[in-house]
Amino acid sequence: MRQQDILTTFEDYLRYEKRYSEHTLEGYLRDIAQFTAYLLRQYDLLDLTLVTHQHIRSWVVSLLRQENKTITVRRKMASLTHLFKWMRRKAILTTNPMLKVHLPKPPERLPKSLPETTLNRLWKSFETDVPTGSYSATRNQVMLGLLYGSGLRRSELIGLRWADVDFARMMLRITGKGRKSRFVPVSDEVLRLLAVFRDQVPADWPHGNVDRVVLTNSGKPCYPKFVYNIITQMLGTVTTAEKKSPHVLRHSMATHLMDHGAELNAVKEILGHSSLAATQIYTHNSISRLRDVYHKAHPAAGETAPEPLGDKQHKRFLTDKNT
Repeated sequence: MRQQDILTTFEDYLRYEKRYSEHTLEGYLRDIAQFTAYLLRQYDLLDLTLVTHQHIRSWVVSLLRQENKTITVRRKMASLTHLFKWMRRKAILTTNPMLKVHLPKPPERLPKSLPETTLNRLWKSFETDVPTGSYSATRNQVMLGLLYGSGLRRSELIGLRWADVDFARMMLRITGKGRKSRFVPVSDEVLRLLAVFRDQVPADWPHGNVDRVVLTNSGKPCYPKFVYNIITQMLGTVTTAEKKSPHVLRHSMATHLMDHGAELNAVKEILGHSSLAATQIYTHNSISRLRDVYHKAHPAAGETAPEPLGDKQHKRFLTDKNT
């Protein structure tokens, strides 16, 4: 089987069987294209069936020498992992070369979130600062309410349709990663805002677009940079934090839920995570907050909180069944 035939069939697998989004699909194909270009340039190799773990290790070293971040290298390796697993399953390969590749350890990164008071201040600013009847102003508030209030990903916000809004049950039907559907709650306040917003859609806009909840000022479907720019601009009015993005609102929502005692499994379902491992990272911020509250309020705790738990200690703390 020729290399191009392998890659074309693999693309079809990702698109039609795995049902990955266009954004995810482009990322996988771009990483694999970079790898095949490296093989040709470095080894004059045009046959993926002849790839060994040495070839892949060599590419990892090359990427690190080019000062790529560890997380970037790991993402590229994930693309190759999917490719070679699929090739092995299809009997195109007899062994998977990725099995002997050890990836660089990722840095410990905690999700950035904004304080509740900051986001509440931004939300309340719409009541007095936003012109009444302005479609774009109401839309911006809707975007904030859905990204923070319901924890949507940017792609999920862009793809949300009016048919997905269940006003009676106060729920949203969200199509997330891998085209998986889930239902997430939406607050009374945001629902009332959505009802007003729906009536503000100009009647002369193209009919084919108005089934989507969030549109541009000209009635066209939103795109990632459009959402990013608006959210960054809004957050810039209330915070000087370096991280100001749609995803920060999602992180903030999850962190605040944990702060208020939400169950980990419930947060996992709302966010649409495939496993608890992705959700568990939010417990770190909540545990730190609880420790601060304890040492400030408990009469026997002392005035000074101890040093934060180290990474290994924290992991043991989270997994200790006797705690």
